[in-house]
Amino acid sequence: MIKTPRIEDLAILSDRNTCAVTDSCGGIVWYCPDRFDSEPLLSSLIDPADGGYWSVRVQHSTPKSRRYLEGTSILEHVFADAAGVETTFRDWMPVSESQHGIIREFPVIAQPLNATLRIWNTVKQRAGRPEMIHEKAVRFVNEGLYLICSHPIHILDDCTVNFSMNTGESGWAFLTKHMVTFDSTVLSHLFQETQKSWKEITGLFDYQGLYRNEVLASIRSIQQLTCGVTGGVLAAATTSLPEVIGGERNYDYRYVWVRDAALITAALTTLDVEGKVEVKFLEFIYQAMRKNSDKCVYPLYTIDHEVIDHLEELQADGYEGSKPVQIGNIAGDQRQLDAEANILISAKMIYDKYGERYHWKSVRAVANHVCDHWQAPCHGIWEEGAELQYTCGKVFAAIGLEMIAKFTEDFEEAKRWRDEATEIRKFVSTNCLTDDGAFANYAGSQDVDLSAALYVLWDYVEPDAKEMQATVRRLEAEYCQEDLYWRTLVEFDSKREGAFLAGSCWMAHYYAVAGDFEKSSRILDAVKSFQNDLGFFSEEADVKNDRFLGNFPQTFVQSSFICAANGLSREREGVDTVTRVE
Repeated sequence: MIKTPRIEDLAILSDRNTCAVTDSCGGIVWYCPDRFDSEPLLSSLIDPADGGYWSVRVQHSTPKSRRYLEGTSILEHVFADAAGVETTFRDWMPVSESQHGIIREFPVIAQPLNATLRIWNTVKQRAGRPEMIHEKAVRFVNEGLYLICSHPIHILDDCTVNFSMNTGESGWAFLTKHMVTFDSTVLSHLFQETQKSWKEITGLFDYQGLYRNEVLASIRSIQQLTCGVTGGVLAAATTSLPEVIGGERNYDYRYVWVRDAALITAALTTLDVEGKVEVKFLEFIYQAMRKNSDKCVYPLYTIDHEVIDHLEELQADGYEGSKPVQIGNIAGDQRQLDAEANILISAKMIYDKYGERYHWKSVRAVANHVCDHWQAPCHGIWEEGAELQYTCGKVFAAIGLEMIAKFTEDFEEAKRWRDEATEIRKFVSTNCLTDDGAFANYAGSQDVDLSAALYVLWDYVEPDAKEMQATVRRLEAEYCQEDLYWRTLVEFDSKREGAFLAGSCWMAHYYAVAGDFEKSSRILDAVKSFQNDLGFFSEEADVKNDRFLGNFPQTFVQSSFICAANGLSREREGVDTVTRVE
């Protein structure tokens, strides 16, 4: 059992098929060997009593620093003793067709080192059961994993093994699903192959504006959670990290949320990008609709386009006692109008940028589905249990139809889409305003919501429109603290959870568009204060206790920060960053 790390101390290793989560002390506390959303075999992050882990202890030393090698997902840890003598080691996952797993690489160490690996399947509640193959290799029989090491391995119990190294020695350890011949030559080749692959990926993006280091770190984070095969972008690497410590709002985010992926794609579209990586989003939508023979999309999918229809509660204590701990997600059964509409908005941005209608048949089907069903209530952007006429979904539907209409070659179809958008606008102006003239959270509500900031960014309304001004006044008075903002929930008091970081970024971008650059900068600085030393955000921020909340890292937040920072940079240069309907 190892100490549960703070969420802000976490970091990611990735091979773009799955990932592992490490802490600032060199421990690996989460790992699903097969793929991002498979069964975890290292899970002490949410199962501290029984879950698996891989710890490294450097004697007489404490963690000093950590960093990613430039342009890669190769993480370097530095420990130092009382005299300042440093021990450095690297964690990485090979990006290779032939080798997969986690490699821990130890150059010459300055102090004795001990590493302990515990394998426990939290889903099936079973031990890994190690057995010796030879003195430097063990097989975990129940899970089909192998640990291959440069030094002798010792079995401690039915879950746990360890190995140690002495001062002046160097070595490595490889946790993999296949027993392979492994030595320093193979290690060197894999390292070079992995480093080259990551630099090719991160080299596709360029950004020279404000908050450059933070934006580049956010781009890396998104790529770490992007499936290299399907192009699906996960919402987060983890499950059941709480939005309220000790509370029940704990969900599995290891899936591709259509809304999030659309907004992430939109963020990347605003950058200088080579290789048309944004088009992979439309490819993912096309394949998901094709695989499930659907005329429209579900709110979320697995990385290989499957619909999620299960939810299983695990026998685990949870992160700092936060239960339930669960895998699966039943939000896939919901109707989320805003998610469907965001596909149209992202498609418009991609089509404008590259001058080609990628996967038009699928995009056209989504547009027609929005036309046919926008009047029905849905579960909203925050996936509430209550089906209501959420304003955000209506607004996005109108914008999406207006934006995509210019791309159809069918005059009658374009007219229909624009006519429906006009009807949606009439519905909003008639039903979705509060008594003081602000945009309501849903038809008939007197509450406002943070998502309204996007109405300006997507060209539904100008920043100085009276409805928008009334909404912003309410947001500032009722939903803002220390330049961070809270969302509005129907079924839960959102003031009990943390500041909503993605929405705070939307507000920063709104103020940039409105010309208040100082306010925009203050908000982004406040958001940045909840970005950890390696550039990761979680979903929410506990302002009072200075803690990260929610699943980690949250790609939705990383992309929102990219959009806001880029938006502020360009608006200061006099460039309009609103995505115009035209």
